[in-house]
Amino acid sequence: MVFFVQILVVLSPVVFLIGLIRPKWILFWMKEPDRLWASSVGLLLFMASVTAYSELRLRHKTPGQGEQHQQRSADQQNELQLGR
Repeated sequence: MVFFVQILVVLSPVVFLIGLIRPKWILFWMKEPDRLWASSVGLLLFMASVTAYSELRLRHKTPGQGEQHQQRSADQQNELQLGR
């Protein structure tokens, strides 16, 4: 899955550039495609693929990692320690 998303990250700028030069190649189903729609498709594809890549590579926290914050009381959490 990560490999597929990496390919999308690489191909999305290519789709963007081809859409700017020849929008008919990207939007082949439209009668009169314009550069705005073709570049929008390329940009949306890039944003979606980079987001998917970062989500797939992100290490999520395990349930045991969040317990350090919960050991302090609510009053201790709200106190500002300016002497650090």
